[in-house]
This record gives sequence, C-alpha cells and structure tokens, in this order.
Amino acid sequence: MKRFRSLSQSLTYRIMAVVLVMMAVITSVVFFTVRAYMLNEARDRYLGLLLENHQEMRRKLSDVAVAVKNNLDDIENEIDQPEKLMHRLERVLQVNPTIITCGVLYQPGHFPDRKQCLELIATHDSAGAIRLSSIENDYNVYLDRQWFKECVSNDSALWTEVYFENDLIPGVTGRRQLTSYIQPVHDKQGKVVAILGADLSLEKMRTELMEDIQEINSQYEQGLSHKTHLFVVARNGTYVIHPDPQRLLTNCDRSIGHAMKANHGTCVTEIDGVMSRLHYRSIPNTTWTMVIATPKDVILSNAYMLNTIILLVLFSGLVAIYFISRQMIRKSIRPLRSLALSAEEVANGNFSSALPDVKSVDEVSMLRDSFETMQTSLTDYVDEIKRTTAEQTAIMNEMTNARDIQMAMVPNQFPPFLERSDIDIYGMMEPAKSVGGDLFDFLIRDNRLYFCIGDVSGKGIPAALLMAVTRSLFQSISMSEQQPERIIWRINRGFCKGNINNMFVTMFIGILDLATGHLDYCNAGHEAPLLAGQPLPIKRNKPVGALLDWNFEVQETDMQPGDTLFLYTDGLNDARNQTGKRMGRARVADLAGQLTHQTARQMVLQMADEVHRYAADTEQSDDITLLAIKWTGAASQLTISPTFDEIDRLKPFVTDAATQAGLSAKETKRLRAALEEALANVINYSEATAIMLTAEKADRQLVITIDDDGLPFDPTQDSPTDLSIPADQRPPGGMGIHMMQRMTDGLNYQRLDGHNILKLFKNI
Repeated sequence: MKRFRSLSQSLTYRIMAVVLVMMAVITSVVFFTVRAYMLNEARDRYLGLLLENHQEMRRKLSDVAVAVKNNLDDIENEIDQPEKLMHRLERVLQVNPTIITCGVLYQPGHFPDRKQCLELIATHDSAGAIRLSSIENDYNVYLDRQWFKECVSNDSALWTEVYFENDLIPGVTGRRQLTSYIQPVHDKQGKVVAILGADLSLEKMRTELMEDIQEINSQYEQGLSHKTHLFVVARNGTYVIHPDPQRLLTNCDRSIGHAMKANHGTCVTEIDGVMSRLHYRSIPNTTWTMVIATPKDVILSNAYMLNTIILLVLFSGLVAIYFISRQMIRKSIRPLRSLALSAEEVANGNFSSALPDVKSVDEVSMLRDSFETMQTSLTDYVDEIKRTTAEQTAIMNEMTNARDIQMAMVPNQFPPFLERSDIDIYGMMEPAKSVGGDLFDFLIRDNRLYFCIGDVSGKGIPAALLMAVTRSLFQSISMSEQQPERIIWRINRGFCKGNINNMFVTMFIGILDLATGHLDYCNAGHEAPLLAGQPLPIKRNKPVGALLDWNFEVQETDMQPGDTLFLYTDGLNDARNQTGKRMGRARVADLAGQLTHQTARQMVLQMADEVHRYAADTEQSDDITLLAIKWTGAASQLTISPTFDEIDRLKPFVTDAATQAGLSAKETKRLRAALEEALANVINYSEATAIMLTAEKADRQLVITIDDDGLPFDPTQDSPTDLSIPADQRPPGGMGIHMMQRMTDGLNYQRLDGHNILKLFKNI
C-alpha cells in the first residue's frame, strides 16, 4: 500500500514539476516583458521631462544673454554718461523680467573727476520693485574677481560660476543664488572700459524645476521610499541646483562624474546609497549638466507588483491541479495493488509465494506472468550471486584501500612552499588500474629542490609495492646525499637486493639550486624531460634495478628565470587514440612549448586534458604521471588583476624580495605598506586591466617596479597634505602619496607607451 501511495505521489509530483516549469517560464516571460516595457516607458517619461526642463533652462539663459547683447550698442554709446545708463539699466529690467540685476562695472580711473571705481546697478528688491544704485569707491572687490579679469583680458563674454550674493543691497533680504552673464564694454577707440552684467536668479528656476518633479513623484511614485529627483551639477563637481538647499554649491559624489562620459546620455550609478538610472544632458555655453536620477526600484515597482499578482494566481492553480491529479492517479493504479502485495513477498525472498490471479488481458496480466517466470529462475541464481558479490566486494575494498595508500604517498597539496615566489611546482598521477607503478616526489633542503619521477616496470600490486619502496628510498637518501648520481646509485643498490622478479624502474632525479637556477640531474633510462619546451640532453644510464654496479653519470644545466621543466612518464606519449595512433614525443614537446608560460598547475592540468581529449574513449593502457617545475629566479615578477582580492598575493612576493635583499622585518613591512597604497591608487582610479610587479637589486637598493596600462597618474609629485593643519580640518586626499614618500627611500615615475611605470626604492 505504501509503495502504491508513493507511486501516486511520484506521478503527482512529476505533473507538478512540469506545471512548475511552465509557471517559471510564463513568469519569466511576463517579468522580462513587463520589465522591458517599464524601462522604456520610464526612459521616455524621464527623458521627456529632462528635455523639457533642459530647453526651459536654455531659454532663460539665452534670454539673459540676448538681453545683454541687444543693449550693448546703446550702452557703449552712453558709456560716458552714467546718468543715462542708469535709466538704460532700469529699462533692461523692465523689459526682461528674467533678469534680477543688471549693472555696469567701470575700469579703475575711467572718470578723472570721480573716484577710482564706479559701479552702476539696477536690481529687483525682495518686494519686486526696481532699485537703482550708483556706487563710487577708491577700490572695489570686483577688480579682484576672476570673472572680471578674464572678461577684460580675453575681451569676450562669459557666464560666471554660480555664487551666493553676499553684498548688502538696499531692499534685498537674505542670500540670493545667482549666475551672471557678463559682456565687455568698449569706448569709441575700441578699448575695454567696463563690463556689462546681468544676473539670473537660480532660486526661482530651482522652484519651477522642483514643482515639475513633484508632479511626477505624486503621479507615478506614490508610497515608494525613494523618488526621482532632478539636479544640475557643474563641471567642477558642485551642485548648482539640488532638491536639498543645504547641498547647493557642495561637492557631489565622484561616481556621478565618472558615470557621465559624454555630453548627454543615460547611465547607472549609485547616488546617496541608492542605485539609480541617470538621464543627463549638458547645457550649452555653460559648464553645467542637468541630471534626472530615477532609483531602480521606482522603475521596476509596477513590474514587481504585476508579477506578484501573477504568481499568486498561478500558485492557486497549482494547488488545485495537485489535488485533482492525485485523485485521478490513485484511481488509475488500484488494479496493481494486489500484484504489488505478492511481488513484495518475492522481494523479501519468498520465491514460492502464490501470485494472484489476474483476469484482465492487459499490461497487468503480462506483468503477472513475468513475475511467475522470475520466481522460477531467481532461486537458482541467488546463491551464486551472493558468493560472487561477496568476493568482488572484498577485492574492491582491498584495491580501494591500496589506491588510497598509494595516492597518499605522492604529494597532493600544492604549492608546499609558503611565502616563496622563486619556485612553482605541481604534479599528478593517474594509474591505469586501481594502483600503478609510477611515482614522483620532491623536497627542499638547504635552499635546493630535490625531485624525482619514475616508472616501475609492470602494473598492478607488484608495481605499486616497488613504487612505494623506491619513493621511500628517495626520501631517506635525499636527506643525506647532495648529488643526484649518488642518490640514484644508492637507490639502485637497495633495489637490486632481493629483486627476484627482475623488475626495474626508469627514474630521473634532479637537484635545483633555487638561488642560482643551476640544475644537476641524473637520468636512469627515463623519458627526457622538457626544459622550456625542448628535450633535455640525457645520457644512456641503465634503469634502476638492471645492474647492481652500474656507474650512473651526472649532467648539469642552468635554468633561466621563468623556465619550466616538464617531466612525464611514457604513459603520456604512448597514449593511443581510437585509430591506435600514439600521441608521440613530438606532440608532447610541441604542446609543452606552447604551455611553458603558464603556471605549473595550469601546464599539468592542460597537458592532462589534452591526453584525455586525444585518447577520447580509448581505455588508458599505462599509468600517466606529470610533474612541472617553474623557477622564477631571484629577480621575481608578479602579475595580478586590478582587484583588491589580488593584494593578498603581495605578502610572499615582497617577503621573498626583501629577504633576498637583506631588508629588516620593519623595513619590509614599511615597503609592503607603500606598495599596497600604490596598488590601491591604481585599482581605484587608473582603470587598468593588468598590473605587473618586478623586484630587483641595483646599486645597494631594492627596486620594486609597478607597470600598469591605466590612466596617467604621477604619485611622485609633492603631497597636497599640510600636516600642520589638524586632521579634522584638512581637505580629503593626499595622505596616500605622503605615506608612500615616507615609507620608501625614493619614487620615480615615467609614462611610456601608454603605461604608468612607477619605481619604489628601498636602501639596502
């Protein structure tokens, strides 16, 4: 009964799984369709609002500029008649309500009978009335304003930066946020004798813009925690217009400036902790950009609401389908119950139990006849199966234990050298059967790498036992001997004693000086290793175990920084494909040459992938063992990606370079701190795609070179940080460069071929 209920549930669950998949597909299609529609609708809405407000701001700016230009000729004709000019300025304000103040500022000493500075001003006061002022002083602050000097010296019109009007003007209460359009005024000889300026109030403009946005907020964004807002930002990074009056003329987030790459467009960035979509457009003839920022949850809120409703409807349908399907399936499988009870007796070992009579001629009747036939044959097979299964289980357990023991004998954790950057090593062994006769091993003693690779003749348990003996002999003998030929000679003598089966081992043993790259090696009938993709010259020594008194000859070579020595057993080059063709030494050497620039792990794993791809479904006929050793040399290099996760790789690089240079632990920490700060600058600001570090000694100095392909940045310039000012009063920035200068003994920067080349010097 339980099994039929389980079958019923299984079929029900399968139907439900199909329905769930359909629900997921429908929901996904609806979600992405609605999402795309909402994005397009929001883009059109907010882009239209941006264009409308952008056009309005351009119009007002243009009105001010046109008013100034239209009155310039009359003002130049009356420039020596201040009384007439006052009425002219008053007329400008009457005709142009957009202008809040209009004035003429004279060059010093223009009127010999007056004081040095004369200023004629017509302005709207707080009540809206026009007030006229004529101000004479021996000195006026406008002479020192950058906009006054630039207008006079360049003899050209310009818009000033936005500012708050701090001067006390009769009839004006409170500060007014203004920007001014100024135009040079010439006398009849063409000399600039004054400037004509008209002020545009941004307060009223801000109010009008905020009213438009509030209409959008109330119509489309009711009940949302974040809302769309509009602001205008200047090129220097300050807010010209912002919903929060306290943020006017304050600096905006750097992310906004980085996100807006062109004069107009759309981008996504984070504003005040909220991920938002920005529609922006620069305002001609100014340094301003108008931006409408819409939070992402505002755009997609309707899509989420619609999909929630759809999910609730689909879930209700799913519950109904579940109960209907369950009842229908239960009814369909009732005829199988009686047969199931009898089959359960057979399953419990009662092969002589009576089967029920089935009168129907259908699949159930066929199933009953099949069970009856099975009863007659199972009894004969059960005893044989039990005996065979027990034997196979015992053998498999023994072989599994043997394989685990053998694999534990070879190194299986890489790299084993903590905080070393001068050597990279990786190896792997794949027995053709449960156990095999290949081996590899290595150890470091006295700053020298002792390593070996070998292949025992034969396969299976005998080869595995000899592999274990050979590996143990290598480990013990390498702790006392310093020459590879002596190590292999002693292994040979120990191997030959008691070798009644006349088995042998091909071996290659090498000793690499990690300080110089000098390699001493001895080959005993093994495949020639590949150095930088080329076969290493080897002498024809006999394999270990062939002759007791064989005199093994040593050879030597020098590895260059970055060279990789690749060692392998003949299971690699003898691997056959489906046509029976061998992979061959030439193919192995060619592939090793292509992979020599990779890390040791990458080289071994890619070589293993290649032999498996070549052999395809062909059964592996021999053990395959691979070992790669890359020597980076004393002048180490490190290539990292421009992410903060990569900075942790600096510790072994700096520690190794400082140790070889003889730096103290304290100076090593200072050098690492300076290097981390330099890399943080590159990652944060340069937009680099790769960073390469090189360490070398030169003229009693350790030199660390940082090479990146990012934007130009020279950190050797003087730090802008003034340490005499209290920390809470100093402007942000500059401390990183200051720290780099303090933590090192010198910095040097060059820009070469589109790369930043920064050198950090540390005296030894």
